[in-house]
Amino acid sequence: MAPKGKKAAPKGTVHLEVREHAGKKVAVLTMDNPPANPLSLGIRMGFDKHLKEVMADSSIAAVVVTGAHKNFCAGADISEFSGGMRGPSLPELISRMETASKPVVAAIDGVALGGGCEVSLGCHWRLATKRSIVGLPEVNLGLLPGAGGTQRMPRLIGGAAAIDAMCIGAPLNAAKAKQVGIFDQIIEGDVVAAAVKFAAGEALSANLDDRRLCNRTTQLSEADLKKAAAKFGKMRKGEVAPEAIIRCVVASTRGTFAEGMKVEGAEFMKLFSGDQPKAMQYMFFAERACWKVPGLTAKPADLKTVGVIGAGLMGGGIAMCCAEAGINVLLVDAKPEFLERGMKVIEKNYGVSVKRGSMKEEKAKQAFSRIRPSGSDYAVFKDCDMVIEAVFENMDIKKQVFGKLDKVCKRGCILASNTSYLSIDEIASATSRPEDVIGTHFFSPANVMKLLENVRGKKTSQRTIATAMAFGKRIGKIAVLVNNCHGFVANRMMAMQGANKLLYSGLLPHVIDNAAENFGFRMGPMRMGDLVGLDLGAREREREGKLDVTNNLTDFLYKRGDFGMKTGCGIYKYDERRKATRNSETEEFLNDYWKRHQVVKRSLTDDQIVREIYFPVINEGFKCLEDGIVNRVSDIDIAIVYGYNFPRYRGGPMKFAELTGLDEVLDGIKKLGITPSKLLEELVENGTSLAKFSKRLEKEQAAKL
Repeated sequence: MAPKGKKAAPKGTVHLEVREHAGKKVAVLTMDNPPANPLSLGIRMGFDKHLKEVMADSSIAAVVVTGAHKNFCAGADISEFSGGMRGPSLPELISRMETASKPVVAAIDGVALGGGCEVSLGCHWRLATKRSIVGLPEVNLGLLPGAGGTQRMPRLIGGAAAIDAMCIGAPLNAAKAKQVGIFDQIIEGDVVAAAVKFAAGEALSANLDDRRLCNRTTQLSEADLKKAAAKFGKMRKGEVAPEAIIRCVVASTRGTFAEGMKVEGAEFMKLFSGDQPKAMQYMFFAERACWKVPGLTAKPADLKTVGVIGAGLMGGGIAMCCAEAGINVLLVDAKPEFLERGMKVIEKNYGVSVKRGSMKEEKAKQAFSRIRPSGSDYAVFKDCDMVIEAVFENMDIKKQVFGKLDKVCKRGCILASNTSYLSIDEIASATSRPEDVIGTHFFSPANVMKLLENVRGKKTSQRTIATAMAFGKRIGKIAVLVNNCHGFVANRMMAMQGANKLLYSGLLPHVIDNAAENFGFRMGPMRMGDLVGLDLGAREREREGKLDVTNNLTDFLYKRGDFGMKTGCGIYKYDERRKATRNSETEEFLNDYWKRHQVVKRSLTDDQIVREIYFPVINEGFKCLEDGIVNRVSDIDIAIVYGYNFPRYRGGPMKFAELTGLDEVLDGIKKLGITPSKLLEELVENGTSLAKFSKRLEKEQAAKL
């Protein structure tokens, strides 16, 4: 850390080394900013200095640009965005490389992403190792390539291919990059040595004008333009960056390079000043922060074999997650027919994945072979490193299960519950080792949904926490650690959403859903209810004698046998392709309810509907913070984005609240007649930001661990 009052030295540097080959001197410029050489101020200053030196030195014949730490360059330093970019601009530096009178060759090893890819596009040739990857993923941060990427990439690989590369935002491996024309050569061995040899030889006799992408033209047919607009309008619905990228690529086909760069610059600044990049960059950091547990020092246990109790939808999905990560699974259920049915469903799921092309047949076979149906006797778990219970959501049943596990499992085996709501402390009380007990709350379907809520009890050990977090990473989930409370974070918060209140106060289901989906949800709350199944809650109410078919729409539909998508009818009607249409029986029930209760139909804007649905959720999020349920504010946003598909480009409910304005959210909550969180009132009164509060919270949580 820099002394108080002094600015920290710029991050990163560029090393200049002069090598000689065949009597020719080649300047090697190496970006050095560990671990992946982001283009921080120090890197840009280094390029500025050394490019001037090597271009002015007549003894230097050519230049090679490369990176240290087994990487070329991972792109911009996102941490600089909030403070404003100082120093030499990247577009200008790349332009100087491209227009240089000496050959400039990129020697790529590892990642060449974002601004790193743009640097390589400014070079006259790109040589890369087999393991290299390249791409322009800025769309994932709500931005577009702002250093000439939208203009050079189309001129290199064509307009349609460039739109795909930039709007999908996924990197290409070396073989694919060579195939489409991004890489000129794939090098075995030392890529820098190969680039020096090439720069001192073949490159010197080439016509550099032909190698400068700024001199080339490109094309994009009207059909390809329409196809791209439709494709990414659906794939990235609600996001503004893909549309801006497409406009930039269109500009690359219709004018000069300089004109295209003006369009790129204008579009970049429009995006940069908007809320979506702020939210998506926030999520970028949140996705990395959630793995860090303040105060955790213990190392995780090694997991070779995991036991799973319950071969139903959740248990089967959990077993698949483990098996695909190379973990052996012992799957147990109470009855042989349940186990047999569960294995058939798992096998069918793998078959579907192979048919879709999302998994290779050999990998599917290997994963399936790791899942061993193991009867009903818990004694088979005696050597397991972790056992995950996925039985019915009933405390008495779960305590019986954990009491049995306590007797048969080895000491140190992690005993995990997939409970959605129930107290981990009470479950742990059924054992003699509460330190080994933790909640591992998967979301349905477990093999698809990305979130894993790890729930620590009062006596859960550091080793157990560390193991659960490492387990989440190993099986490819986004894991957050939360403290014990009813519903934990995601379910506790989303239980407060106001969709049902809107329904009974005069809005039809499709009006509510359309507003939520226009806000960015893949599926509105009413359609989501149909997907999950209306029978789940209604069946429990029926058991308790609380079914109300007169005043509760879900109970009315349940009694008719309309459970949602699975029966083809619920709040909506569904065809064989599961396409939803309005259900006249639903609307007749609601009209009758409104008439009996003297409810006047309401007419609200989408924004008003969204606020009435999600402001109560946000308020509950602040209560979770009050109660110390999470380690940091952004963990809440991770839970709701990955557990309930809250639009990522909104940044989750807490970031959405911040971008809306905490004072405005507080006022909206009060207008809904809801008692606001004391913390929210305190933050508004004191003018304290969520970021500042989050830092304080992390320190408090570290002290408690």
